Amino acid sequence: MSETRRTSMSFCAMLMTGLIVTAAFANVSPEDAAKLENELTPVGAIRAGNEDGTIPPWEGGITTPPAGYEIGDHHPDPFADDEILFTITAENLDQYRDKLSPGQLAMFERYPDSWRMHVYPTRRSASFPDFVYEACKDNAVNAILIETGNGVTNARVTSPFPIPQDGLECIWNHTMRYRGGSIEHVIGQATPTPGGSYTMVTLEERVLFPYNDPEASTETIGNRLIYFLQTITAPARLAGNILLVHDTLNQVAEPRKAWVYNPGQRRVLHAQWMAVLRPRPVGHRG
Repeated sequence: MSETRRTSMSFCAMLMTGLIVTAAFANVSPEDAAKLENELTPVGAIRAGNEDGTIPPWEGGITTPPAGYEIGDHHPDPFADDEILFTITAENLDQYRDKLSPGQLAMFERYPDSWRMHVYPTRRSASFPDFVYEACKDNAVNAILIETGNGVTNARVTSPFPIPQDGLECIWNHTMRYRGGSIEHVIGQATPTPGGSYTMVTLEERVLFPYNDPEASTETIGNRLIYFLQTITAPARLAGNILLVHDTLNQVAEPRKAWVYNPGQRRVLHAQWMAVLRPRPVGHRG
């Protein structure tokens, strides 16, 4: 074997070793994690406001219920007294065009005479329980990607990478973010046509987040991230369709599992291909 080839193979081996080490230890240093207490918010956002003052600094967010709120009520607007700063219309659209999304611009193009956007002061009202902040700090130095990025371990409660190093970690942050222990709600869902007609689809949904339990971790929840159950109750042609989903943390060891019950067929069908976590109603195209 020539010296040049031997050197090249040695370099490749060193490079591969470095990649493996990087993939296995994707967490950040304690020094970087300390930024979550000053430079960054406890969940990893920039704590300071922007230079022109249109985005204020984060100062802890809303941590107490608004006056008059009682458990079970609809959440009142905590900033009901805010005044409109300015209004975007088709006439002054070019002044703000670089700040708007393609969808927002399309609305102005389709409805130039009636569509408008009121702009209010920016608020940074988000907050989480203290145990979520503590979990974020732990995750920053402990959480790692596994199975070439198709799973996460050594994390608990909330986003595993509050100081993400790449896009894959950002995706897992969104998937594993803290959403409370469970959700139970009724949803009305409609897709209007350009002419204004639509069919209202009513769904009952129940969601359990075992990973978000403050006492849980990726090692104690049996590889389950989310349990999701959806039942369609209207219209009559869709009523009775049921969707059950088990979403997993290590998707190589056990991919997402989904089942659909169709009352017309009176059968439960395995639907592992189904894209969730915000499933469309069964039988709804688009």
